[in-house]
Amino acid sequence: MNKKINLLLVSLLVTFSLFIYLTIHHYAIKLGLSNDAICSISATINCDAAATSSFAEVFGVPVAILGGIFSLFLFGFVLFLKMDWMQKSGQALMTLRFMFATAALVSLVMGLISLLIVKVICPFCTATYLFSFINLYLGWSLFKPLQKFSFSEYLSTYRSHIIFLLCIPLFSWMCSGMISENYGLSEIKKMIPEKLYQWRNGQQYNFNLTDGLVIKGSEDKITVVEFADFKCPHCKMASKTIDLFLKGNPQVTFVFKPYPLDGSCNKAISSKGDGSRCTMAAWTLCAEKTQKRGWDMHRWFFDKQEQLFQVIDLKPYLAEIEKDLKIDTKSLVECSDLNETYEAISRAADEGTAAKVEGTPTIYMNGKKLPAGQLVDVLKAAASEIQ
Repeated sequence: MNKKINLLLVSLLVTFSLFIYLTIHHYAIKLGLSNDAICSISATINCDAAATSSFAEVFGVPVAILGGIFSLFLFGFVLFLKMDWMQKSGQALMTLRFMFATAALVSLVMGLISLLIVKVICPFCTATYLFSFINLYLGWSLFKPLQKFSFSEYLSTYRSHIIFLLCIPLFSWMCSGMISENYGLSEIKKMIPEKLYQWRNGQQYNFNLTDGLVIKGSEDKITVVEFADFKCPHCKMASKTIDLFLKGNPQVTFVFKPYPLDGSCNKAISSKGDGSRCTMAAWTLCAEKTQKRGWDMHRWFFDKQEQLFQVIDLKPYLAEIEKDLKIDTKSLVECSDLNETYEAISRAADEGTAAKVEGTPTIYMNGKKLPAGQLVDVLKAAASEIQ
């Protein structure tokens, strides 16, 4: 029996560790600090998408924190029983069984939501689901009440167990609040209503949704348009945020429009630059036009932003682009030299200027400017109003 209890304790520690990872991952995404996670393997097997879905939190508390605190309390309960630090009464054992059953039931529900509604598989989440059933099997076989359960006695003599259970959501809420306060997320939450008010009451603009790079959503309710420059550091951060938002919200259509901060190809910019920002925009549009690889080019430029920031002549990097992306760079350059390519960039920039773009990135949802739209919580809040 001792061996089985030790196995259960190890299993609960593993479960707790998985939830710790998921909690760190959840907040990294909120803070825009997350690169592709090790559990984001494809569009379907993707914990980034799960973390940005509307089901990742309950009343503002991450499910990962609730699961972690629940697992920690279970571990403590089992440890106390093993060490004989508490009485093995029928009520205590029934409380423990109830907790194991609840964890397994919630895991089943979350698994079904992931598969049927969010339509992604989160490997680490799935691991917690599996361990919850392992914990249920071990706990159910180990802790069998020797006396009949009495509900009235439970409410009187064993009120402490009810208080113990109520402490789980309370502790989870407190942990979530402390993390949010420590990393400034509480300030973001406070400003969301103001940003949504500005968005709701903003001017409506009509954009050409075929000019630029387009990711077509599964529904037509929500369209996000972004104007950005490839050498803009904030645009790089926004690209990660939007990518994560889209993974968790595949129904959303996204249109990227280049807005180079260079008067060489953008009439709204008074001074002419070195032309490299315009070249980046041209190569991206041409990669899409000639080979349907515009998004690969888009990601490559943002990934290499620090390396390319001071670069004026980008042609020496063509060999690296061809090697990394397997793109035909000859046709890319030929396309980028055409007048129609720069006319397309100019059209996109003019659209942005007409829509009162004052800097990059500027993001619009359903034709209205969304202030702070580079933050995933702002995007999610605005999208939830439309849905």
